[in-house]
Amino acid sequence: MLVFQLTLLILFLIYFNKYFIYLYGINLIVAIVFTSIVVNDDINPAFKITWILIIITIPILGGFVYLLFGEKRLLKSLRKKLRNFSYKFQNSMDFTKNYDIEDLNISDMNVYRQAKYINEETKSPIFFNTQTKYFESGEDSFKEYIDDLNNAKKFIFMEYFIISEGFFLDSIVSILKDKVKEGVDVRITIDDIGSIFTLSNKKIDEMRSFGIKVIEFNQIHGMILPKHNNRTHRKMTIIDADIVYTGGINIADEYINLTSKYGYWKDSVIKLKGSATFSFLNMFISVWDYSTGDTTDINTLIENNKEFKKVDTTLGLVLPFSETPLVDSTGENMYLNMIRRANRYIYITTPYLILTWEMENALISAAKTGVDVRIITPHIPDKKYVHILSRSYYKRLVKSGVKIYEFKNGFIHSKNLVCDDQFSVVGSINLDYRSLYLHFECAVWMYKVPIIKDIKEDFFKTLENSIEIDKEFIDRENKIVRLFQSILKLFAPLM
Repeated sequence: MLVFQLTLLILFLIYFNKYFIYLYGINLIVAIVFTSIVVNDDINPAFKITWILIIITIPILGGFVYLLFGEKRLLKSLRKKLRNFSYKFQNSMDFTKNYDIEDLNISDMNVYRQAKYINEETKSPIFFNTQTKYFESGEDSFKEYIDDLNNAKKFIFMEYFIISEGFFLDSIVSILKDKVKEGVDVRITIDDIGSIFTLSNKKIDEMRSFGIKVIEFNQIHGMILPKHNNRTHRKMTIIDADIVYTGGINIADEYINLTSKYGYWKDSVIKLKGSATFSFLNMFISVWDYSTGDTTDINTLIENNKEFKKVDTTLGLVLPFSETPLVDSTGENMYLNMIRRANRYIYITTPYLILTWEMENALISAAKTGVDVRIITPHIPDKKYVHILSRSYYKRLVKSGVKIYEFKNGFIHSKNLVCDDQFSVVGSINLDYRSLYLHFECAVWMYKVPIIKDIKEDFFKTLENSIEIDKEFIDRENKIVRLFQSILKLFAPLM
């Protein structure tokens, strides 16, 4: 039998040998074409190496995979359509005439530079009259969240990457169906991929039968296209253009620790009350109208909330913003601005640590100049291969003075950064390629808001339940694991 198989193999090689030069030529041409596309594409240079390696190794398949998963830009027609929706309400929401961002240039150049960048990239205005409240976990926010849903009078808009069937969702739906009967406009945007295994069509149909408007963002119908690589990873609930809940939590029972897939689920939520909610309203309506073809009149949603109250400087500065594939990595550049301008400390919590070369060097440079740089990641991962990849960055960071910790009680999912007792960012943005380059995200940049002390205190509470990654820990790592890490690092743009 073995002789027979060897004979067939030899005959196959002999027969197709005469076509080898043609096959080789086709692969070479394809590799050159796609390599040229990658080299000239508008992506981070560090990621070009990965894609060139893949394309050279498997030219035709590699080129196809790049078009699907490596191209961060939307098709021109989709980009134009979505951009029109994104800025459609700018005139209605442009309150910068009351709070001119240029005035910050006079008071504090550091604050001005950071806020100016976000404002220029996203067109999001700054707000000085928004109350903020911080919750250390999903379950801490649950009761107040439910109470605010019950008190809605005009509309409830929700947009989430993951919505999962269970107690959390059932508690919300029971309120929403009653609100619909009261005449409240209820809309939910669900990411089609994020919720594909957690929310059944039957449940979606049930919600629609109650009068709840539900759409599945960027839905896949049979064929996978490049646009399907761009997901909405946002987490937001907007109530009556007056209240917003955002942060790291999705609508699923593990986020309020009713189930424990990975131990204790450590997350964070912030509540905004005031005019900064209008920026979230813009984010939501832009995606909703883009997806449905609706032409929502935002003035009917904010007509009773248009007038600003007197500026209250004790509330601090709040700047919500949207990260989208329409522009360069706003989130990454925002982080870089904060890290490079830090004076005393930078504390970060993130579920994934897949850093660009620029981000890694910025953290290292900050640590070498005496800034206290600390990062907490999970000890119990939700995706083991991503956790292994995250650990591949530890050695260089720790060697350079960055302090790395792993939350030992479970999985930390909060995406927080706090700096110098003055600045903080809380939102949905992970420190990985997909969040920074491909997804639709949301976050809140804050300056001198009262909750910064709460975010810092929460960091140190989490630190008490974390283990420090020192040189000995890294040296104990298995050599096979290190090899696997090196291989995974080549494919970081896919994770």
